[in-house]
Amino acid sequence: MIIGTDFKFRDDLKDYDTLPVEILTGPYKGVILRYTQVAVQEQENDTAKLRFAFEFVENSGFKEKLLKEDSKFLTNAGLILNAMILGTVGEDDAIGENYSEESVNQRAVRS
Repeated sequence: MIIGTDFKFRDDLKDYDTLPVEILTGPYKGVILRYTQVAVQEQENDTAKLRFAFEFVENSGFKEKLLKEDSKFLTNAGLILNAMILGTVGEDDAIGENYSEESVNQRAVRS
């Protein structure tokens, strides 16, 4: 997933605590969602599982209940979130350099 190609931030929608994301490609084009909770759960095998919750800002004609049960849509939403997280981490020259919770939060708000 590539920002500006597959999805974009909708900073023109200011009535939300988190920045909405619009899907730009594929069968879910036009759907706008915002992530309400994000957590990384470490697994025993040195991997991590990304958990998230979201709400729809614009469902682009889809039934919200069906989208929330659609495994392809959920995978798409997870890939977008993953790209957002990796993009934030990738802003530093080295992982951990200049890292602070505050700096990550400020970048997320600016994006």
